[in-house]
Amino acid sequence: MKKLLLLFVLISFQISCAQNEKDNSGLKFYIDKDVTNAKDEPAKEIIKLWKDYLETGKFREENSPFWSYENMNRPDEYLWAIGVPSLKSRDYEVQCKIVGVFPVENGFYTLKSAFSHLDENGEINIDAIVSVYAKKFGDKYLLVNSAEYLKTVLDHYKVGSINYYVHPFHKFDRKQAEEMNVFNQFMVKEFNTEPIEFDYFVANSAREIVEVWGYEYMSKMYIPAQTGGVASITNKIIYAGNNSEYYPHELVHIYTFALVPKDYHFWIGEGIATFYGGSGGNSLDWHLGKLKKFLAENPDYDLSDIDKLGIQIPNGEYQTDFRYVIGGFLMKKIYEKYGVQGFIDALQIGGGSVKEFHKKASNEDFFNFLEEKLDFKKENFDAYIKEEMYKI
Repeated sequence: MKKLLLLFVLISFQISCAQNEKDNSGLKFYIDKDVTNAKDEPAKEIIKLWKDYLETGKFREENSPFWSYENMNRPDEYLWAIGVPSLKSRDYEVQCKIVGVFPVENGFYTLKSAFSHLDENGEINIDAIVSVYAKKFGDKYLLVNSAEYLKTVLDHYKVGSINYYVHPFHKFDRKQAEEMNVFNQFMVKEFNTEPIEFDYFVANSAREIVEVWGYEYMSKMYIPAQTGGVASITNKIIYAGNNSEYYPHELVHIYTFALVPKDYHFWIGEGIATFYGGSGGNSLDWHLGKLKKFLAENPDYDLSDIDKLGIQIPNGEYQTDFRYVIGGFLMKKIYEKYGVQGFIDALQIGGGSVKEFHKKASNEDFFNFLEEKLDFKKENFDAYIKEEMYKI
């Protein structure tokens, strides 16, 4: 299906690799001439803190000396989009230009950086413009996630165990918030667990929620389609740029991670979330209808290579991603046969622990699981899906 724009940005955003000479590689820092306070305290200290963090290349550390962990488990998680671990090792020079350091409300400072590089044609590519915050703790400044700062300035509403933080351009809808609370209670009952308290940032558009997330600019941020969102599962935050207080799909991710903190196979994680919460504002059944119609009109369309299915169904509507609808359907079959325990088993296959996010569950793990639970082999995947679609 068409996953909401922000998640599409997350999945698709890549910093392109220009083929410059190796001598020109590495991370270079510049300070814009208009940052006239760069040599003054505390701006000088904050700039050094940011540079030292990026120079280390250490990302998602449990106890990084550069970040505040006062309310977040992984405060730098949002910076995966600039590729912190590889900034210094690419085959081209990455430029980080500090374009501003200034005080904001409640004792915080913000630092703005523009990341760019030259491509093979000599053209300047702006990769991202990032906001990071800093605050003094004791006798030194630490970096702070933008969400932590925004919690101190945005309007706040608590509904059940949900903490809503509302973008200034958005009007809070309590009725939708109550619906989200009902779904939250359903998750608690379904997974036989305790309610999770989480934060929910809501804005009218994906562009606005990307800014809340910490970016002044990133790839595809300004395209016409402006609905999207994402969950920060380790920090228990939903960023909703869909003009709605109701976002069940992303909440499912928070509960599955709390149950099994691993890096699941993409089709399993998104499949379970789509099974319960739909995607793009439409239910799994709605998306299955689109898939069934497409396959009826295109019976020879090849589904056998799942690595080639990371696209929306080419039916002219572009609302249904193959991975979400087929993943959701497969998880539906698992649920019908094994219940919630089937999901727990699925989440546990392959992949790394919470400390090994680079170690993903493989396609082999995925197909071995399907063979065990649904009794069909990898080579029969295409035939199985098409046959099952004819039955619904």
